[in-house]
Amino acid sequence: MTDAGLSFVRRSFDEEGWSYFVANRSGTNVNGWITLGCAAKSVVIFDPMTGKSGVAAIKQNTGGRPPLLYLQLQAGESVILRAFADKKVEGAAWAYWQPRMPDAKTQTLIGTWNVKFIAGGPVLPEPLSTTNLASWTELGDTNAQSFAGTALYTLVFDAPGSVSSPASGGTAPDTLKREHQTYFLDLGGVCQSARVRLNGKDLGTLITPPFRVVVDNLKPTGNQLEVEVTSVSANRIRDLDRRGVPWKNFKDINIVNVNYRPFSAADWPLTDCGLLGPVTLTGVSPLPADR
Repeated sequence: MTDAGLSFVRRSFDEEGWSYFVANRSGTNVNGWITLGCAAKSVVIFDPMTGKSGVAAIKQNTGGRPPLLYLQLQAGESVILRAFADKKVEGAAWAYWQPRMPDAKTQTLIGTWNVKFIAGGPVLPEPLSTTNLASWTELGDTNAQSFAGTALYTLVFDAPGSVSSPASGGTAPDTLKREHQTYFLDLGGVCQSARVRLNGKDLGTLITPPFRVVVDNLKPTGNQLEVEVTSVSANRIRDLDRRGVPWKNFKDINIVNVNYRPFSAADWPLTDCGLLGPVTLTGVSPLPADR
């Protein structure tokens, strides 16, 4: 794994096998066979971001050598592996994806984003609409520069390739099949975490890059994407110190800087917050069983 640029922690469990936490901190996507350091008969992959799981593809080596495991990890992504020494796990296979040909072109979602601030403080900024995603500190409302909390971004869009038919008043029949196709939905830049819903289906909460989920419930037209983005508190702390509001209520040394002097965030630059995008869709299909 380390040869592939991955970091991991391994622990044995119940004399039955090993648990791995694997993280790709290399900055390079990993997509291929890697050698495990244990003689596992089967491996189950768990995604801590979405809760999905499945039996991994493995190849047994000869001569007592450890098996090969097929692993796909985007830069920043992590998974949990459960490797069983003598147990052949039965169940649904882990989903591996590849760009879908011939329509694997990445499409940026465009349209009007409606932004509503739903929780946080000190004051909820006014709702707004925008066609250009950017930090909410740059979107005009001065309250947004001191706000820390959650904003709901909503966009209505059509599936890639959908064509409205003026004669029928709807979508051309040959595009209806796209309702059952699978895509990567990539949020692009997010500051700092995002909960994603598409057409009412909760797709998970993402707290680290890649901010990407698999979607298979697109409609030809009128899809509703909802993204709840929660920021860190940096701009709120900055505002409190700029206004001299007491907030460091500790009874010992209180909060100090690296030089053990009283800490102040008054001179901090504004921290980017919200959905930065670009938000894209890329058609994908399952990898063949033999990879």
